[in-house]
Amino acid sequence: MVDAVIPHATADAEVEGPGGRAAVSRRRRGEIIRAAVTVLGRAGCADTSMKEIAHQAGVAPGLLHYYFESKDELLMAVVGDLQEQMTATWTAAVAGGDDPLERLIAGLDAIAARCGREPQLWRAGLDLSLLGLASPVILARCRELRGAMVQAIEVELRGALGRLPAYTLVPPRDLAGAVASAVDGMALAALVEERDPAPAFRALKVMLLSLVVAAHVTAGQEPPVARLAHLLRPR
Repeated sequence: MVDAVIPHATADAEVEGPGGRAAVSRRRRGEIIRAAVTVLGRAGCADTSMKEIAHQAGVAPGLLHYYFESKDELLMAVVGDLQEQMTATWTAAVAGGDDPLERLIAGLDAIAARCGREPQLWRAGLDLSLLGLASPVILARCRELRGAMVQAIEVELRGALGRLPAYTLVPPRDLAGAVASAVDGMALAALVEERDPAPAFRALKVMLLSLVVAAHVTAGQEPPVARLAHLLRPR
């Protein structure tokens, strides 16, 4: 494995100019982080070593310490990468829509699809969250990850709730936190039970859309049943 890495490292060293070296450094760092996500998602934090991550990344173990001084530093970078991935998935799903309720459902559908395709991302994230309970620096990054997701959900919830004839008693921030927690819980259940998380995500959408029904009933209006049924259709 080391023999296969040495020519690679030599090629990196031969890149001329500071700009070229910086590009190679960013690329290599990203490859190591993605390799760490893969190994963590497969084996968990407790059973993951820097050597295994190096093997997955296709680099010499000593090279990891050039980019990351410790395993904790690498794990914090992994949390940051997970945050970027989840935020990008949500942002792409809600982009371009005019109706905040439709954007909210589209965002949940995108997260559900990714949870089904890449459960290892949630295993890595959940495992890191538990590890963070004993590591303040990792816990801080996990809070950033959760905060970014809650904020993204809250934006769409505020828009959707603001168009209802009667406003919900639950503050949008609290509701967004409950949705984010439900997503993590459904991902964990899917991992434990080895099943498709899609039905649970559909149930979550039903519960959210029931707020729309309740708001219309409270205001003495007919709920938009046909529209809500359309939002629940598989995409």
